[in-house]
Amino acid sequence: IVLAGTDGRHKERKYYTELAETLPENTLVITAGDVKYRFLTHDFGQIDGIPRLLDAGQSNDFSIIIEFLQGLKQSLGLTELNDLPVSFNIAWYEQKTILMMLALFSLGFRNMRVGPTLPPFFTPAILESLAEKYGLKGIDSVENDIESMLAGN
Repeated sequence: IVLAGTDGRHKERKYYTELAETLPENTLVITAGDVKYRFLTHDFGQIDGIPRLLDAGQSNDFSIIIEFLQGLKQSLGLTELNDLPVSFNIAWYEQKTILMMLALFSLGFRNMRVGPTLPPFFTPAILESLAEKYGLKGIDSVENDIESMLAGN
């Protein structure tokens, strides 16, 4: 599960902390941006000696995640990046989020989430178009989103 972007400083914006701490123990969490600071001290443990929480840096370092996934795709012999068992859940708080989404769209990724609020310029028509073409959706509850992401949606 990739959690990226800026979560904001308001206490009510705790969705990403709850999401990260609720994910199953066999799930790798990759972060980029400020979204990680609320749960960075949480002990996520390891999977086969690899820390479950891998941090790529700030939002500007998002390309590191893409490079990592491209290498993983190649080492697994997959054709498309979208064939990887990865879900993106991007925190919207500033414009960098849009650049992340555009990069993911250009690489063919589908079924990503953005939240906890939607960008204010996402009119219903824009959101409908992005949902239809790329499977973009807003967040739901932590439980529903985890179930959906683990199912590949």
